[in-house]
Amino acid sequence: MNFNDSYLSRYLNMKKFVVLVIDDQIDSRNSLAEILVSNDFIVTTANTDEKVYECLNNEVIDLIFICSGYSVHHNTSFCRTIKGKSAWTTIPVIFILDHYEQAIVREIYESGCDDYILKPIVWNELMMKSRIHLELKYSRQMARSVNQILESKVEQRTHELEASLTKLVQANKDLEILEIAKSEFFNMISHEIRTPLNGILGSLALIDRFTLSEKVKRYFSILDLSVKRLEKFSNTILEASTLRIKGEKALRFEDADILVMFNYIVNQHFEQISAKSITIDLKNNLTNSVLRCDKKYLSKCLEVVLDNAVKFSPTDSIIDVELFNDTEHNVKITIADSGSGFSESSLSTIFNAMGNLKAHFDKNIGMGLHMAKLITDAHSGSIKAGNRSPNGAIIEICFPKSRS
Repeated sequence: MNFNDSYLSRYLNMKKFVVLVIDDQIDSRNSLAEILVSNDFIVTTANTDEKVYECLNNEVIDLIFICSGYSVHHNTSFCRTIKGKSAWTTIPVIFILDHYEQAIVREIYESGCDDYILKPIVWNELMMKSRIHLELKYSRQMARSVNQILESKVEQRTHELEASLTKLVQANKDLEILEIAKSEFFNMISHEIRTPLNGILGSLALIDRFTLSEKVKRYFSILDLSVKRLEKFSNTILEASTLRIKGEKALRFEDADILVMFNYIVNQHFEQISAKSITIDLKNNLTNSVLRCDKKYLSKCLEVVLDNAVKFSPTDSIIDVELFNDTEHNVKITIADSGSGFSESSLSTIFNAMGNLKAHFDKNIGMGLHMAKLITDAHSGSIKAGNRSPNGAIIEICFPKSRS
């Protein structure tokens, strides 16, 4: 018996199927067995209940034919017994009936049979139905096997993912603990630095009252600048540690006019800006320049970015500043200079602590843009750095106008 060309069909074409024929009439039993054997089936026959159970228990049966020699009630009762046992329930059962009667057909289907054939038997019909039910049986069996494999794989993968998630959660907790410990360490160092600094600053203030030679004044100026730089570094570390640990909880929100705030910062840097003959080109496109923010920290963020732009701008250049509504709920500030811009390698680390190492060694403490990032993050805002054409760096800062 040939099956259609498929993986399952090729398997079935190579397999020798075992068919159990149940019939108490020897002639019809032998006739059916001969036809099945001629079509490459292995046939075993049974004419008593005991013989049937013996075959089912000792052999792997692929298909069962129940002939009409017994009474319909006996045959349907027998079919229920076969279908009711888990080891046999998948075996297709085909009834061979003497004639068609609706009540009988309903009864045999209710007993669990898979199909029926009427006498006189049309052998092509018998072979076709045998093929169909064998294909169904083994396709279901294959589907169950595939499902079991997939369920096993899914279960295994789920366990692996759960284990990975547990490790990831623990690693995240460890990182949080480490970050808090690091911030607390910086906090402690900052306090320890500030204590002796106060003594040095006080002593320098007293020394400044005396008349000193120009050479001593020059050394005194270097010392004073270094101490103030160290004090600034200490204050920045302390503020950065506070923002890392507390985030938004470190902020004190109030209404502040960002335009007024920025003009104040420009005036504070007037001497530095004038020394390089830099022009601040401010374009205000805001309909309302009032934000709900921490005024001290927002001012520090803007000051850091403007200070960075002034330091790296060439003489007689322009710094372009624009304030506008990015969306209905956000305000964006862009500050662009005409300097050399950021190197490609520094753009990925520019907001890290000491991310701009060149600037750190040459001109500032290397914490400015990192501090600006912490401030914008605490405000649920964002900050981006990039370069503009033909030259120069640009910083974009985005803040929400209000708090939800």
